[in-house]
Amino acid sequence: MTVRDWDLRHYRFLAALAAEGSIGGAARTTGMAQPNASRLLDQMERSAGFPLARRTPRGTMLTDRGRVVAGLAAEVAEAAESVARSVQALEGGRGALHLCASLTVAEHLMPGWLATAQQRLAGVTTTLDVGNSDEVFDRLRTGAADLGFVEGPTIQTGFRYLEVGRDELVVVVRPDHAWARDGGVSPQAVAAAGLVVRAPGSGTRQTADLALAPFGAGDRFEVGSNAALAASVAAGLGPGVVSRLAVQMAIRAGRLVEVPTPGLRLGRVLRAVWRAGSPLEPAAQEFLGIAVAVP
Repeated sequence: MTVRDWDLRHYRFLAALAAEGSIGGAARTTGMAQPNASRLLDQMERSAGFPLARRTPRGTMLTDRGRVVAGLAAEVAEAAESVARSVQALEGGRGALHLCASLTVAEHLMPGWLATAQQRLAGVTTTLDVGNSDEVFDRLRTGAADLGFVEGPTIQTGFRYLEVGRDELVVVVRPDHAWARDGGVSPQAVAAAGLVVRAPGSGTRQTADLALAPFGAGDRFEVGSNAALAASVAAGLGPGVVSRLAVQMAIRAGRLVEVPTPGLRLGRVLRAVWRAGSPLEPAAQEFLGIAVAVP
């Protein structure tokens, strides 16, 4: 086998390896078993005539030559996806739209957008993947998604952005917590508390860490979702920092209490994001318009 015999499976895997940083992650992204992925990489290295990656205990790192080849492989995989979408459109439908959104956007804003899109984008097959903000960027980078939505402060290079809304994090406690009776707590007290927070990689966690960093850091209890965070706070594990969108019903019902935090800036921008080098397909452009227009 020579490099000229590589097919889309090879290109997609190498692009995923660059994004995921491990053979296991690339295998999951491309739907392969990990042993098959390892054999595929060995096969590609033999045909290339030089190492594409270095295996380490902490993951698989591309070599300098491997990064160059992976960048070209990503372009090939992206071009193939563009051809597939065009063929679908020519078949009479309007193609497929692959969306990816971080958790807060997916839970609280995406349902309304999708309902509107169902009416306006007739003939478009729409799929939605949900992950943290870092995962949204990874899926866009590998071509697994056409349009993403993130809620964190991180701006990565190679992407275009458009603001679609604003959100605010709030500090919440259960009703019998001492803070529920106070008129407010200082940023220092919040930072020093044993907070319940989202896991690293989420936009909520990034925003919270950035806001609290100047005031120190206490213990953190990490959870994987907004629902788990709210339930953990209600169970008494400690104060939590979470999107107001995620807990507004619990606050109204009296299950949680919002604690005023003067001096702590917890606002954030919700953004649509897509690859800078790839113009949005018509369906993605229309969905972006829906996201901007529908609150």
